[in-house]
Amino acid sequence: MKIILAIDPAQPHAGYRDALIAAGTLPGELEIVQPGDALPEEFDGLLLSGGADVDPSRYGEAPVNGSVHVDTGRDELDFELLRRADRLEAPVFGICRGLQVVNVALGGTLWQDLPAQRPRGVEHSFPSREGHDRAHPAHEVRVSSSAPRALPLAAALAATDGAFVNSRHHQAVKDLAPGLVALAASPDDLVEAFAREGGPYLAAVQWHPENLVDRPDQKALFVDFLAAARRRAARNDRHDQKPEPA
Repeated sequence: MKIILAIDPAQPHAGYRDALIAAGTLPGELEIVQPGDALPEEFDGLLLSGGADVDPSRYGEAPVNGSVHVDTGRDELDFELLRRADRLEAPVFGICRGLQVVNVALGGTLWQDLPAQRPRGVEHSFPSREGHDRAHPAHEVRVSSSAPRALPLAAALAATDGAFVNSRHHQAVKDLAPGLVALAASPDDLVEAFAREGGPYLAAVQWHPENLVDRPDQKALFVDFLAAARRRAARNDRHDQKPEPA
């Protein structure tokens, strides 16, 4: 079984790694992949981590202001790994930027800069570079009561309804991509979590549960993703062990 963590050198690797291990991933089952690395041909799960802004040209826009900072190498890495995950039918879990990558890859768009384009009185950016703790409680999350519980992550998210989460983003979902279902929202109605309806496991959250993994409701998100990856690995093992026809 192999879980891929897509990340770059500017991001804190330990939080994501430790959250996956806390959920039950064995150290040998986790592979960190960064821009410039050889990409794996086979894996059982993909975690798309946080990072720089997605290039607006990928959803047909030009940068709205100087707050938009892209990393071309990271874009190429994430979008290619997402394509491979789809081909492999491997589960995908997106966190923060990872949620935005998934939405854009499937045909959605983003608010490029919330303070400039969508000021609604809820602060979404409490970065550690400004002295905020990574677990800083930013705002509540409201979990949708109408989303089918069978969707990826939906049942695990139920315990987060009304709870405070952390937040370190200035971009967010504007138009939700076709085939995605909103699972949770912030008090100003930004999409905070979604899942794909139909197809292999694909879900994402806008906050950073890796910094909140000591809370059972947040650890449950990683447990849910890991269980889907193990199911995928087990299916492949059964397929590989089929006897050759006589």
